[in-house]
Amino acid sequence: MVRNDKVMKFKGDWENFEVLVEAAEMEWEARAAEKEMAKTSERKNHNKRVQKQECKSEPVKKRRKMTIVCPEPQMPPLLKRRIEEIAGVGTATVWLNAKELTISDVKEHLDRLFIPKTEALKQFLNEKEIENLDRTNNRTKVVDHEGDEWDLIFKYWTKVNQYVFTSQWYQLVADKGLQSGEVLQVWGFRCKDKPCFAINKVGQRSELANTDGASSSRQQ
Repeated sequence: MVRNDKVMKFKGDWENFEVLVEAAEMEWEARAAEKEMAKTSERKNHNKRVQKQECKSEPVKKRRKMTIVCPEPQMPPLLKRRIEEIAGVGTATVWLNAKELTISDVKEHLDRLFIPKTEALKQFLNEKEIENLDRTNNRTKVVDHEGDEWDLIFKYWTKVNQYVFTSQWYQLVADKGLQSGEVLQVWGFRCKDKPCFAINKVGQRSELANTDGASSSRQQ
């Protein structure tokens, strides 16, 4: 008796009936296994074809960006005093959100900062300002955490659906040593009936994980 490809072929006397039956059963099992493998392969191929057809027929869904709204922190006295010097005593401020600086926010050749787009920002701006933000270069005052005043452009970029500070933004970054990962708190106030802003640097996000009001907004 010899074994060949899992099928035993009996050579010799036919009196050993048990050996013959065993060989036949092994051959049957081998053929059954081959058929099952063929069916499994056909099912996989069919599923792949169906998935490809579904992918072609379904529209591509864009990933939505989510802005995390942070609770309002207490404004530093120095920043509040500078706002009153610029816009008048008792000037109201509006908490807009916090923003974690990304690598692109501090790049010199980009020279821009994306502002968290929140409901508070929309309410801070009037209808005319919202309509004109994507059409004209709107000059705005920005007061930083050291009380210095900057003349920046505040716009709405329709292509990326973002509000942005641009034009000399990188000068502020370089002068104040801003780095990616740092968190900025952003307020709005009005000066001569025009929207102006105040920003406060509060450190790296990793250092503020357990500090109230210091969570950042994930905005690309």
